[in-house]
Amino acid sequence: MPTPSGSRLHPILSSMKYLLLICSLLLAGLVHGQAVSTTVAAPYRYCALVVDDRHFSSPGRVYLDYGQSAPNAVGDAEMAEMAKNIQQSKSVIDILNYLGRHGWEWLTTTTVQTRGHKSSINDLESDIDNETRYFFRRSTS
Repeated sequence: MPTPSGSRLHPILSSMKYLLLICSLLLAGLVHGQAVSTTVAAPYRYCALVVDDRHFSSPGRVYLDYGQSAPNAVGDAEMAEMAKNIQQSKSVIDILNYLGRHGWEWLTTTTVQTRGHKSSINDLESDIDNETRYFFRRSTS
């Protein structure tokens, strides 16, 4: 006995509803998956050994800058301990070797004039204070 054409479409429409529902859920999952941000860790950490060239052997004339004074800086016990050990040293070479033993790779060195004075005796002589900065990096992996 022949069935009316409307009853043949009912099972097809029902299947299409399920197919549409599945496609919608998959699409929603893909869109949600794209919205998730991924944070990639930086491959290196950086620091600078800062040396006041005037009186290196005086206390407080050398320090390790690892970003500790930056706004929202996160405390780092290992770096704080290294900075403390560095301040006790009286030799730049000793400090450079110390950083090398701890996995730090030297990148570059710059000298920055921090202030200058002309001599009061004659205008040809001057007293210039410099600061030398040794930049390092270490792999985070």
